[in-house]
Amino acid sequence: MPLTRVKSVELAVHAHATEDVGKVLEAVERLIPKELRGKARVSRVSLEGHHGNPITRIEVVLEDEDAEKTVRHIASLMDDREKLVLDTSFEARYDERSGRLYLRFSKQDAYLGRLRFMDGDDVVRVVIGFRGAPDSRKARRIAKELGLLPG
Repeated sequence: MPLTRVKSVELAVHAHATEDVGKVLEAVERLIPKELRGKARVSRVSLEGHHGNPITRIEVVLEDEDAEKTVRHIASLMDDREKLVLDTSFEARYDERSGRLYLRFSKQDAYLGRLRFMDGDDVVRVVIGFRGAPDSRKARRIAKELGLLPG
């Protein structure tokens, strides 16, 4: 297997009691290339909210070549504005110690097939793990090569 620059991609989302779990899963699946959707490891965990309401946590993990393809796909769903947002906030989102880039996208926009950064709880959380925990400068270069940052 060829050595990739991306070690892993983890996607996680919460489906609340008022939401259709199938649609929430669709929102996550849209971030994964079609050819990998059946191959990705998907897990569901039942949780209980603050007021006793049921919450389903959906997690998807892809590794190595599949992870790098997924990052390229995520980049293809981001418009120039979102890439600029990531460019200006890269250092705040990247942890050099672990080599991980943390992104949070609107769940509703992901369901519609576009990605918009969002703070808050109603998000699809994406964690991109770079191989070898490169320093911020190298991680930024890799992110640009993968299409996450403006050209």
